[in-house]
Amino acid sequence: MTIYKPYHLLLLAGILFSIAALTSTKETIDIHVHDTYFVITCSFLYWAFVILTYCLWGIYVLTGKFLFANVLTWFHVLLTLGILILFISVPLFNQKRYIDLSPWTSFNKFNLISKILAWVTIILLLAQAMFIVNIITGFVIMLKKR
Repeated sequence: MTIYKPYHLLLLAGILFSIAALTSTKETIDIHVHDTYFVITCSFLYWAFVILTYCLWGIYVLTGKFLFANVLTWFHVLLTLGILILFISVPLFNQKRYIDLSPWTSFNKFNLISKILAWVTIILLLAQAMFIVNIITGFVIMLKKR
């Protein structure tokens, strides 16, 4: 069976993120940005992903008739879900206890995780821009056909 509407994967992901948000523990993600230290609970992050996936799915359902290319839709959906899964995996790499007594090693590790999160966030925003281009291009082509 071929899936012609890949945006339904966003609905499935939203349901899975809802379950993850309801069953999450008090685990946190620590993000260093220059001289600021952000601590975000994973359940808050999961709820943000639930809202994002449901909103994207709703927009796709409303605008599905005039999307420009199905390939761009697949690319956007898979890139978005891949990045959200990468965000979820950050707490696995963000261990707070380890044996190293040097403070510089732990700082470098937090710095690396923060840089990875920054790049992943930029890629997520570019994927959403590609989604907007897909919708606008399809809408303009639909208007020209009239």
